[in-house]
Amino acid sequence: MRSRLLIAATLATSLITSTAFAATPTPKPSTTPIKPTVATSASPTTTSSTVPSKKATTKKPIKKKVKKTATPIPSPSPVWPPVGFTANNGIYAKIPSGKELLGLISAKAGLATDVKKCEANACGAVIIAADYTCKWWEIRSTVSVTDPADAGKKILLGNLRTTYPLLNPNTYANIILISEEPLFMPTVADPVTGQPLPPVVRTGISVGNISAICHKSLTEEKLPSNIYTPIK
Repeated sequence: MRSRLLIAATLATSLITSTAFAATPTPKPSTTPIKPTVATSASPTTTSSTVPSKKATTKKPIKKKVKKTATPIPSPSPVWPPVGFTANNGIYAKIPSGKELLGLISAKAGLATDVKKCEANACGAVIIAADYTCKWWEIRSTVSVTDPADAGKKILLGNLRTTYPLLNPNTYANIILISEEPLFMPTVADPVTGQPLPPVVRTGISVGNISAICHKSLTEEKLPSNIYTPIK
């Protein structure tokens, strides 16, 4: 048994490539050393034998009050059902915005590694969830390019099938859809110098027609995976 959800949206490749490598500069530490202040007791005053010496005044140590660490405030439970998601029969899916995708990458090193693969290949992204346990997920999508003869049309380049393992109820999963469709034209050499010329970007490539399928029975497939089938 399975439940399927079609997301009527397209994720342009530029969404990933433009946000994946943004970084906030880390403030540099101050180079001015801070000298610690050392408190010392007054030394006894030395006088002649005819004048009695004064006893040094002994100051009582000041007890510092140690502030107890504040008890961490637990994060609020996520809103359920999800807001802003496409829903069908208890399953939910959403294509993340550029800001959301950047946040996901910053929070999970695994996603950043996946996005690194998208420097050279066309990729997409989707967030999924369900009211019940999904034994595994199947995400289907297509990779296309703008028709050079008609900007309003798309030329299908290939089909992408992405799988994801078990996901518990009311839990979100962030999935990067990684194809093997190159973002650059094949490298060519300069006819004069013989050196490789700078890569040329293939414009207008996008990942769209995304559908999410929640499977309620187990599979023998190796999960997760990304299988791209180009159109010959």
